[in-house]
Amino acid sequence: MKAEWINAFILATRDTFSKMLKLNVEAGKPYILSEEVNIKDISGMIGLSGTIKGAVVIGFPEQGAINTANIFLCEKFTQLGPDISDAVGELVNIIAGYVKKFIQNERFGISLPSIARGPKHMVYMPKYAAPTIVIPFSCPEVGAFVLEAALTEGHDG
Repeated sequence: MKAEWINAFILATRDTFSKMLKLNVEAGKPYILSEEVNIKDISGMIGLSGTIKGAVVIGFPEQGAINTANIFLCEKFTQLGPDISDAVGELVNIIAGYVKKFIQNERFGISLPSIARGPKHMVYMPKYAAPTIVIPFSCPEVGAFVLEAALTEGHDG
């Protein structure tokens, strides 16, 4: 996995939260995914194919997802539900699409987002992909969340 790809996802996440939610998020030090360090109660996943292939996940603890959806949708949700799932899916979709701005020399498409819910669930990435890199983010208004990426070189066409 190329460092420029990870950097592009960090930039896309920061810009998405800044432009869509008017929030500043800070990226922490990336690390390799392990089951011992897992905060995800809800995740939005999207696949990539083309010159980059693999998958990307944005994951939140329950309250972080509620806080994020409330800001994103201008609502006052108190528990996980379909609208919060839609918001998480839309965020990962925007981030994956926005990454194209930062990696202009690559050609790739993105799948429709899917959602996984459950306390401290794991999202297993495609076997052909590189090890999953976790980028922790923090934001005072929504709390901690993660972006996970397992990407490898694909082919064009």
